Amino acid sequence: MAHRRYETVVLIHADQGEPGSKELAARIRTLIEDQGGTVSQVQEWGLRDLAYPIEKQRRAFYLLFEYRVSPAGLQETERNLRLMDAVLRFISVRQAENAPPAPLRPLRRPDREDG
Repeated sequence: MAHRRYETVVLIHADQGEPGSKELAARIRTLIEDQGGTVSQVQEWGLRDLAYPIEKQRRAFYLLFEYRVSPAGLQETERNLRLMDAVLRFISVRQAENAPPAPLRPLRRPDREDG
């Protein structure tokens, strides 16, 4: 089956800490490669505020993966992400073949005041 381009953003529980998030990033990369995929880029966006609480958490480590894998490989990767306790949320999006890669820095919105 033909490999397609995907982007997956993964939110990791803040209790994992930075070393734990790096370890989980390596596990997810290995998981994708075990499915016959090739990872072109992994961006660690660090600890950021969530738009709304998820499982009583207000912050999470953000990871972005860009890779090529078969649709069956994507399903297996997502199945494994659902089973990982440290993963709060994830979303995978199919990318167009001619789409440019993600910029190296995520766009940051200015800090807003809660009032």
